[in-house]
Amino acid sequence: MPGMMKKILWTLAFATVMVTPLEAQDRDPRSRWSIGTSLTYPMARIYQVYANYRIDNRHELFFGPCFQNFTNDSFTSNAYTLILGYRRYVWKDLSIEAELYPAFNRIYSKVTDSHYPGWELWGELKVGYTFNFANDRLYLHPAPGIGFGFFRTNKPPRFDEEITAPTFAPQVVFGIRL
Repeated sequence: MPGMMKKILWTLAFATVMVTPLEAQDRDPRSRWSIGTSLTYPMARIYQVYANYRIDNRHELFFGPCFQNFTNDSFTSNAYTLILGYRRYVWKDLSIEAELYPAFNRIYSKVTDSHYPGWELWGELKVGYTFNFANDRLYLHPAPGIGFGFFRTNKPPRFDEEITAPTFAPQVVFGIRL
Protein backbone atom coordinates (compact mmCIF):
# COMPACT_ATOMS: atom_id res chain seq x y z
CA MET A 1 0.00 0.00 0.00
CA PRO A 2 1.45 3.36 -0.96
CA GLY A 3 2.71 5.60 1.86
CA MET A 4 0.03 8.23 1.30
CA MET A 5 -2.73 5.61 1.60
CA LYS A 6 -1.30 4.43 4.93
CA LYS A 7 -1.28 8.01 6.23
CA ILE A 8 -4.91 8.52 5.18
CA LEU A 9 -6.02 5.26 6.83
CA TRP A 10 -4.13 6.03 10.07
CA THR A 11 -5.56 9.57 10.14
CA LEU A 12 -9.13 8.28 9.74
CA ALA A 13 -8.57 5.58 12.37
CA PHE A 14 -7.17 8.19 14.78
CA ALA A 15 -10.07 10.55 14.08
CA THR A 16 -12.58 7.77 14.77
CA VAL A 17 -10.99 7.03 18.14
CA MET A 18 -10.78 10.70 19.08
CA VAL A 19 -14.45 11.43 18.37
CA THR A 20 -15.68 8.54 20.51
CA PRO A 21 -16.71 10.84 23.38
CA LEU A 22 -18.93 12.86 21.07
CA GLU A 23 -22.50 11.73 21.50
CA ALA A 24 -25.05 11.58 18.73
CA GLN A 25 -27.86 11.31 21.29
CA ASP A 26 -29.76 14.23 19.84
CA ARG A 27 -30.66 12.11 16.81
CA ASP A 28 -34.32 11.14 16.72
CA PRO A 29 -35.16 7.49 17.25
CA ARG A 30 -35.67 5.96 13.82
CA SER A 31 -36.30 2.57 12.34
CA ARG A 32 -33.21 0.37 12.59
CA TRP A 33 -33.54 -0.85 8.98
CA SER A 34 -33.41 1.13 5.76
CA ILE A 35 -32.79 0.53 2.07
CA GLY A 36 -30.90 2.90 -0.20
CA THR A 37 -29.40 3.22 -3.64
CA SER A 38 -26.83 5.50 -5.18
CA LEU A 39 -28.04 8.37 -7.36
CA THR A 40 -24.56 9.18 -8.68
CA TYR A 41 -22.81 5.86 -9.32
CA PRO A 42 -25.14 4.80 -12.19
CA MET A 43 -23.57 7.64 -14.21
CA ALA A 44 -20.37 5.54 -14.12
CA ARG A 45 -22.34 2.31 -14.80
CA ILE A 46 -22.13 1.10 -11.21
CA TYR A 47 -25.47 -0.12 -9.81
CA GLN A 48 -25.97 -0.85 -6.12
CA VAL A 49 -28.57 -1.38 -3.41
CA TYR A 50 -27.78 -0.95 0.29
CA ALA A 51 -29.52 -2.60 3.23
CA ASN A 52 -28.64 -0.58 6.34
CA TYR A 53 -28.91 -1.68 9.95
CA ARG A 54 -28.54 0.95 12.67
CA ILE A 55 -27.01 -0.71 15.73
CA ASP A 56 -27.52 2.38 17.90
CA ASN A 57 -27.54 6.16 17.45
CA ARG A 58 -23.89 6.26 16.38
CA HIS A 59 -23.18 3.00 14.55
CA GLU A 60 -24.61 1.62 11.33
CA LEU A 61 -23.71 -1.41 9.23
CA PHE A 62 -24.64 -1.78 5.59
CA PHE A 63 -24.36 -4.41 2.91
CA GLY A 64 -25.82 -5.23 -0.47
CA PRO A 65 -25.28 -6.27 -4.07
CA CYS A 66 -23.53 -4.18 -6.68
CA PHE A 67 -22.86 -4.67 -10.38
CA GLN A 68 -20.05 -2.68 -11.99
CA ASN A 69 -20.00 -2.33 -15.77
CA PHE A 70 -17.77 0.72 -16.26
CA THR A 71 -15.58 1.12 -19.34
CA ASN A 72 -12.01 2.38 -19.63
CA ASP A 73 -9.97 2.89 -22.80
CA SER A 74 -8.77 -0.71 -23.05
CA PHE A 75 -11.25 -2.76 -20.99
CA THR A 76 -14.80 -3.11 -19.66
CA SER A 77 -15.55 -4.25 -16.14
CA ASN A 78 -18.19 -6.92 -15.42
CA ALA A 79 -17.95 -7.16 -11.64
CA TYR A 80 -20.43 -8.94 -9.41
CA THR A 81 -19.82 -7.29 -6.06
CA LEU A 82 -20.87 -7.45 -2.44
CA ILE A 83 -20.83 -4.16 -0.52
CA LEU A 84 -19.79 -4.30 3.13
CA GLY A 85 -19.69 -1.09 5.12
CA TYR A 86 -19.64 0.68 8.45
CA ARG A 87 -20.86 4.21 9.20
CA ARG A 88 -20.13 6.10 12.41
CA TYR A 89 -22.11 9.21 13.25
CA VAL A 90 -19.73 11.64 14.91
CA TRP A 91 -22.04 14.63 15.40
CA LYS A 92 -25.76 14.73 14.73
CA ASP A 93 -26.10 13.43 11.15
CA LEU A 94 -22.43 13.91 10.18
CA SER A 95 -20.68 10.59 9.62
CA ILE A 96 -17.48 8.91 8.55
CA GLU A 97 -17.64 5.55 6.81
CA ALA A 98 -15.61 2.76 5.30
CA GLU A 99 -16.77 0.45 2.51
CA LEU A 100 -15.29 -2.72 1.05
CA TYR A 101 -16.22 -4.09 -2.35
CA PRO A 102 -15.07 -7.71 -2.74
CA ALA A 103 -15.86 -8.76 -6.30
CA PHE A 104 -15.57 -11.35 -9.02
CA ASN A 105 -14.79 -9.35 -12.14
CA ARG A 106 -14.78 -10.87 -15.61
CA ILE A 107 -13.01 -8.00 -17.36
CA TYR A 108 -13.22 -7.80 -21.14
CA SER A 109 -9.99 -6.56 -22.74
CA LYS A 110 -10.30 -4.59 -25.98
CA VAL A 111 -6.55 -5.11 -26.49
CA THR A 112 -6.65 -8.91 -26.63
CA ASP A 113 -10.38 -9.32 -27.40
CA SER A 114 -10.71 -11.79 -24.50
CA HIS A 115 -11.92 -11.99 -20.90
CA TYR A 116 -9.77 -11.90 -17.76
CA PRO A 117 -11.80 -13.38 -14.88
CA GLY A 118 -10.43 -12.64 -11.44
CA TRP A 119 -11.04 -11.55 -7.87
CA GLU A 120 -10.55 -8.03 -6.57
CA LEU A 121 -11.05 -5.91 -3.50
CA TRP A 122 -11.82 -2.19 -3.64
CA GLY A 123 -12.21 0.12 -0.64
CA GLU A 124 -13.66 3.59 -0.08
CA LEU A 125 -13.38 6.04 2.83
CA LYS A 126 -16.06 8.73 3.03
CA VAL A 127 -17.42 11.65 5.01
CA GLY A 128 -21.17 12.11 4.76
CA TYR A 129 -24.20 13.93 6.06
CA THR A 130 -27.77 12.63 6.20
CA PHE A 131 -30.66 14.91 5.27
CA ASN A 132 -34.05 13.58 6.44
CA PHE A 133 -37.43 14.12 4.77
CA ALA A 134 -41.05 13.04 5.24
CA ASN A 135 -40.91 12.67 9.05
CA ASP A 136 -37.54 10.87 8.83
CA ARG A 137 -38.99 8.21 6.51
CA LEU A 138 -36.83 9.26 3.52
CA TYR A 139 -33.23 10.40 3.49
CA LEU A 140 -30.54 11.77 1.19
CA HIS A 141 -26.97 10.94 2.17
CA PRO A 142 -24.21 12.74 0.22
CA ALA A 143 -20.92 11.04 1.14
CA PRO A 144 -17.97 12.01 -1.05
CA GLY A 145 -14.80 10.07 -0.47
CA ILE A 146 -11.75 8.42 -1.89
CA GLY A 147 -11.48 4.94 -3.37
CA PHE A 148 -8.53 2.62 -3.87
CA GLY A 149 -7.84 -0.96 -4.86
CA PHE A 150 -6.30 -3.48 -2.48
CA PHE A 151 -5.69 -6.20 -5.05
CA ARG A 152 -6.77 -7.64 -8.42
CA THR A 153 -5.97 -11.10 -9.78
CA ASN A 154 -5.58 -11.83 -13.51
CA LYS A 155 -5.13 -8.24 -14.70
CA PRO A 156 -5.71 -7.46 -18.38
CA PRO A 157 -3.12 -5.48 -20.37
CA ARG A 158 -3.00 -1.75 -19.46
CA PHE A 159 -5.04 -2.28 -16.27
CA ASP A 160 -2.50 -0.64 -13.96
CA GLU A 161 -2.07 2.33 -16.30
CA GLU A 162 -5.83 3.05 -16.46
CA ILE A 163 -6.93 2.42 -12.88
CA THR A 164 -5.56 5.24 -10.76
CA ALA A 165 -5.84 5.37 -7.00
CA PRO A 166 -6.78 7.10 -4.92
CA THR A 167 -9.78 8.24 -6.92
CA PHE A 168 -12.61 10.60 -5.99
CA ALA A 169 -15.92 8.83 -5.21
CA PRO A 170 -18.89 11.23 -5.56
CA GLN A 171 -21.54 9.23 -3.69
CA VAL A 172 -25.11 10.41 -3.04
CA VAL A 173 -27.48 7.80 -1.60
CA PHE A 174 -31.27 8.09 -1.54
CA GLY A 175 -33.10 5.80 0.87
CA ILE A 176 -36.22 4.85 2.77
CA ARG A 177 -36.48 3.71 6.37
CA LEU A 178 -38.57 0.60 6.87
